[in-house]
Amino acid sequence: MVQSTETILVLDIGGSAVKYGFWTAQKLEDREQFPTPLTRNKFYQTVADICDAHEPIAGIAVSCPGEPDEDTGIVHGMSYVPFLHLGEFQHDFATQLNRPVSLQNDAESAALAEMTLGVGQNHQNALFTIIGSGIGLAIVQDGLILKNLAEKFDNPEKRFADTLKTLNNSKVSPVQIGKTVSLKNFKLPNTIDGKTVFELAKQGDPIASQEVDQMYASLAEILIFLNAAYQPEIIGIGGGISNNPDLLPELKAHIATLLASPDSKISFYKRFYPNPDQAFTKPNLRTCYFKNDANLIGASLHYEHRFKRPY
Repeated sequence: MVQSTETILVLDIGGSAVKYGFWTAQKLEDREQFPTPLTRNKFYQTVADICDAHEPIAGIAVSCPGEPDEDTGIVHGMSYVPFLHLGEFQHDFATQLNRPVSLQNDAESAALAEMTLGVGQNHQNALFTIIGSGIGLAIVQDGLILKNLAEKFDNPEKRFADTLKTLNNSKVSPVQIGKTVSLKNFKLPNTIDGKTVFELAKQGDPIASQEVDQMYASLAEILIFLNAAYQPEIIGIGGGISNNPDLLPELKAHIATLLASPDSKISFYKRFYPNPDQAFTKPNLRTCYFKNDANLIGASLHYEHRFKRPY
């Protein structure tokens, strides 16, 4: 088929920044970002200015936290972006910008990109954790991305309900530990970002080192539980953290320690799980092929599918 030459603006709305790029002929180009506005009107105006500066823009693809419902245009749930959840969003956004708008959860966007073009190819069952200001989770079963919590967590006892709480643990997000390190160093929140925390830890800063080690330990615990509950072929990790070359070696080391420790939470749960030695094994971890661009690419693919653009 002939590729569409229309250009769409792609937005990945996060708690601290909105990343964006332009999708033309199956390529993502000119990536930029701006601080996440506090209000909807400011968000609309910023996006309108981007569209005006890059005409013609045929439509807008959105990746965002929460649980977007394209039937109603409402973004259910809670996130670090409150203006998303204040009533109907999708149609209002489309009306304000006078362009069609698609809407998809950020982790599901990353899963779509990776299952279509990235590390998920040739796999039928996978998990994707997207780590930014919050923690996003996408679950792929039999080649399909599960779209709601009822599907994802149909059996709380088997799926370890505690994992739901842990997924939003501020100790797992580099953005949130950056704020913690800032405060513990008597600086304003957001003075130290996630990338800087890792650099400080490498330099031997005791506060940053402690927070980074706790982050790896907490994330390793989450991944072990998710792997036991769903037993996926792979677990993909995306978001800004996926750019860190130390990510997989550190996680694998912490996972090995937790699985071997008789005093860990994992050891406690093993007592109640059938065939624990088969369930509690080392997960097959992969960083997303598209790393921090996975959300943008997946949102673009979703837009093309929703509006049936030829490619």
